Amino acid sequence: MEGLGYRCFRGTVLPVPARVASPLRTTLSATHAHAVASLLPLLGCGEEAASLAFDDIADRYAKPLERSALQGIALEERAHDDIIQMLIAMMPEQPDMPDMLKAARRFHIKLGRGAPAERLARIAALDSAVCLILSRLTRARNPIASDPQIAAPLIGIRNDEARHVSVSRALAMASLPRATLYELGTCTRRAFADVLMLGGDAMEALGIDPCALERDIRILPPGMFRS
Repeated sequence: MEGLGYRCFRGTVLPVPARVASPLRTTLSATHAHAVASLLPLLGCGEEAASLAFDDIADRYAKPLERSALQGIALEERAHDDIIQMLIAMMPEQPDMPDMLKAARRFHIKLGRGAPAERLARIAALDSAVCLILSRLTRARNPIASDPQIAAPLIGIRNDEARHVSVSRALAMASLPRATLYELGTCTRRAFADVLMLGGDAMEALGIDPCALERDIRILPPGMFRS
């Protein structure tokens, strides 16, 4: 395996440092640790893509407050990516997962097409789905909750993503009609569900019903783009 973790956009970021032994070790069982290790690269790919997307979108906004808000989110997404890489270093090494990461990369590239408002509508829909996933991964009765070294950072990321949804949603709603917003959001959630289910076995090992999760991810919340 090359580097600390798995990068989806190597040409646009600094090289990944060589993997080193983490001073921290998870207390999860081997089965649960392997499941977490197989999902973290998928989350990391999303954080990496988000930091690049928000930087690019920020450059396209003329109003200082909007630009500053988007730049701040980009910084948080980079911090999330760093957190994911640190968590990966705590886990058992995994074999390369080219199919899953290629699918994730294709998904995020498509997410980045179109006008800034369209991209923000897709991002709002995606980030709301990520919040749902992280909530289920870290809920009290699931294995991850037994290790605060893993649970606490993921809960922190979830809370940040909820704020990102609010900003992206507001900016998208200021420029696009509701019908367009729902179309963009629904297509995004459906495409993301297809990618996510490549990690369905790991989800199940961590106490999540993958079929129920897939169903919930595919359905855009009715109030997602309501004022």
